[in-house]
Amino acid sequence: MKNSRIVLIFCFSIMMSFPVFSDDFNIGVEGIDYYPIYAKRDGLYSGYARAVLDAFAEKEGHKFTYKTLPIKRLFKGFIKGDVDFKFPDNPYWQKNLKQGKNVVYSDSVLEYIDGVIVKPKFISKGKDRLKTLGTLRGFTPWEYLDDISAKTMKLKEGSSLKGLIQMVQANRIDGVYFNVIVAKYFMANTLSQKDSLVFDKSLPHTRGDYHMSTIKYPKIIDSFNRFLTENKSLVESIKAKYEIPSF
Repeated sequence: MKNSRIVLIFCFSIMMSFPVFSDDFNIGVEGIDYYPIYAKRDGLYSGYARAVLDAFAEKEGHKFTYKTLPIKRLFKGFIKGDVDFKFPDNPYWQKNLKQGKNVVYSDSVLEYIDGVIVKPKFISKGKDRLKTLGTLRGFTPWEYLDDISAKTMKLKEGSSLKGLIQMVQANRIDGVYFNVIVAKYFMANTLSQKDSLVFDKSLPHTRGDYHMSTIKYPKIIDSFNRFLTENKSLVESIKAKYEIPSF
């Protein structure tokens, strides 16, 4: 009996040295070009987010499959259980849709700023000049909802950042509410028009964090949080590779 106990203890110790469990999971991601944070390039999900998530999966012995969906459909699919995880997510997003669901969020994967980009000549000219504000379809310009509700500002939704930028350049809208990291990268690297539109930090803007979320697998979120804590230098090196600034 004593020997049996020793064997059981030994086997338990071996099991505890491995990850909680290894398995295949799918992660629902936004099917938009949000590079360098994330985008679908040449048919593959890529960018900073994938690099971090893949590094975690490799370390824990998991396999992640990325399922790209339109933003609104992704939220609905996540709630229905069509995907195991969602990235990015935030406790403030689609709160009504998530009501009654036990959504578990990871620690911050990336801090972000969403703000208004305008022509340089309009920097610090104030909010009153923003008569029409553009944003990507499915996104919420939180800091301007009261103005839009009061009809002192119109909201114009677009399907791409490029289209929204062109509308600002053609004076069809007064500014674009967007992720500052993505907009800056896009202007410099895709359009080769660095600083033709710039972030106006004097206007109301939103600071927040991108998280990974799940309803099904909270233990995986726990292990992901440990990964983020124990591998900060690796995460910082991935940020540098994808030209992601630290705020």
